[in-house]
Amino acid sequence: VVFTHRPVRVNEKIYIRFVEKSTNWSGSIRFGFSAVDPRQLTGNLPKYACPDLTNKPGFWAKALAEKFADKESVMYYYVTGSGDVVFGVNGEDKGVFFSGVDTRRQLWGLIDVYGNSNVIE
Repeated sequence: VVFTHRPVRVNEKIYIRFVEKSTNWSGSIRFGFSAVDPRQLTGNLPKYACPDLTNKPGFWAKALAEKFADKESVMYYYVTGSGDVVFGVNGEDKGVFFSGVDTRRQLWGLIDVYGNSNVIE
C-alpha cells in the first residue's frame, strides 16, 4: 500500500503507469483516497487496502478491473468536489468509479499494488 507524498487537491489527477504485469496472480491494483495522514500509519500499515483500510473511517478504495491494467498503459484518477472518483486509461475517460469521498477533508491518493499489477510508476 502506497500513498501520494502530499495531499491532493479536488480534481487533481493522479497518474499511474503499469510497468510490469504478472501472469501468476489475478486481480489488479486497488486505488482511492485517504483522509488519514499516511504518517499516522507508520508501523501499522495493513497488508491490503481492501478491506483492511476501507473498513475504517476516512479510507475509500476499490479494485480496478484487470482489463484496464495492461503493461505500459497509463491510468489516472481524481476526486470531484461532490466526492465522485473518476478514472481514465490512456487518455480516455472511463467515468465515475465510485462515490462518497468526503472532500471537506484533506486527502492523499492511495494505491494498493496488488495482483498482477506488480510494478507501477
